[in-house]
Amino acid sequence: MFGSVDDFEWGWDILNESTSVDDFMCSKSEHHFEHFLKDLAILYQGERLAITYVILIDNKVIAYYSLATDKVAMNDEEKSFWNKLAKKIPNNKRRSSYPALKLCQLAVDDNYAANGFGKLIINRTIKMALDLKVGCRFVTVDALPDAESFYEKMGFARLSKKPNPKNDTIPMYFDLGAILPD
Repeated sequence: MFGSVDDFEWGWDILNESTSVDDFMCSKSEHHFEHFLKDLAILYQGERLAITYVILIDNKVIAYYSLATDKVAMNDEEKSFWNKLAKKIPNNKRRSSYPALKLCQLAVDDNYAANGFGKLIINRTIKMALDLKVGCRFVTVDALPDAESFYEKMGFARLSKKPNPKNDTIPMYFDLGAILPD
């Protein structure tokens, strides 16, 4: 479907057992995103590992994202990246790790891709991180290689020169300190 977020009547919800996910189709990453939503998301919620939020149009899931807590930790192998990141934080507050909100999953149904729902999810995630009543300095994501430019446009930067050796994703971060008022 062509259009933009504003062209659709949509709403947010937290995924629950009665949410119909059967029609969700996302062919990216060998259908990994479909598998997560249909088979794993409720289990992750039950174990308090991640919470999945859905965007619905006519009670049909057209996009989703999952959030969990995270941390950005010093990587001894890439001191230059860590030093660059640490310079954004006053000397007396520098640590070996910083609290973060992890964007674990982000997927848009193939029929609604390129309509702005991914950008909407990123903006909502950043707002949620800012609204947390706990310390949270960064939003992190392990981006698929073909999604790296999308995240860069949204203000994320690489956290490492190298992809994650387990799954070839690219660790990235968004610095909430860059948008907080002084």
